[in-house]
Amino acid sequence: MAYTELPKPHDYSQISDEELVRKSKNLDEYAFQELTHRYIRPIFNFVRRYAQAEDIAEDMTQDTFFKVWRNIKQYKKGMKFRPWLYTIARNTALDYIKKKKAIKFSELDDEVNDMAFSDSLEDPGLLQSEIFDNAAMAETLTETVRGLHPDHQTVITLHYQEELTFDEIAKIMNRPMNTVKSWHRRALIQLRELLKDNKSL
Repeated sequence: MAYTELPKPHDYSQISDEELVRKSKNLDEYAFQELTHRYIRPIFNFVRRYAQAEDIAEDMTQDTFFKVWRNIKQYKKGMKFRPWLYTIARNTALDYIKKKKAIKFSELDDEVNDMAFSDSLEDPGLLQSEIFDNAAMAETLTETVRGLHPDHQTVITLHYQEELTFDEIAKIMNRPMNTVKSWHRRALIQLRELLKDNKSL
């Protein structure tokens, strides 16, 4: 990754995200620098799935942290920082795509809310142990995930890489919980199909 990370202030390394936000709201630049250090790479990797090139992902990442800093006063006590951050990152990526028309914006808006179809499909429950916990499959999986519908990519990335709950993901994506779970199930089934011929499985 070409993106240059900021130096990490040691004094704040053990402070929680939420406490760093509180300090940032009081214009503590070192606190915000620590937040940036913690999340600049994960956010880059997240928005990279929406971008066609690394330089575009870098622009999205910079815009995301600029918006976080600009809107830090709007962060309310009791909120979790990570879902708030990823909401801003996703909205930034979608806004960029819409303006640049890098892909059809409608492709990012999957309106399927019915769980009946996915419930009728085979159970993909073993996929996590088969693939996500297999370090040897990490690179192959990353490439394969990019072939999924953008909304499905987001669910998979946030749930397995960022370890966010479906409730948090639903809030980030501004979609009902059932929709997010449906996207998750369909993504796992599609991944199984795409990876079933891989000898590493």
